[in-house]
Amino acid sequence: MQQQTKPDSPINLETQFRALADQWRRETGMLSSISQMAAHPAYQEIIAMGPAAIPLLLRELQERGGHWFPALRAVSGQNPAPREYAGRIPKIRECWLDWGRRQGYID
Repeated sequence: MQQQTKPDSPINLETQFRALADQWRRETGMLSSISQMAAHPAYQEIIAMGPAAIPLLLRELQERGGHWFPALRAVSGQNPAPREYAGRIPKIRECWLDWGRRQGYID
């Protein structure tokens, strides 16, 4: 008899995250508005995962890039990028990745 995995297990959370992130990328790739991208239902489902999504979001940002900053702010309650970096995606990305390393979410 195979053991069932709980819905909130890390394996299921990562599987769900990957499916939602892939859907979000497919369906918003043609958009230029970050606010429209962040309003997408798959993006909102990722935010609804709460703080458990932080390491997944950071890994996604590290490996594939993307506009994950609103989701990271929503689930972490943080914003490590200074105001003067507004619009400077590579700088904001590095701020988030540095924050994630300091917090122990990523290597």
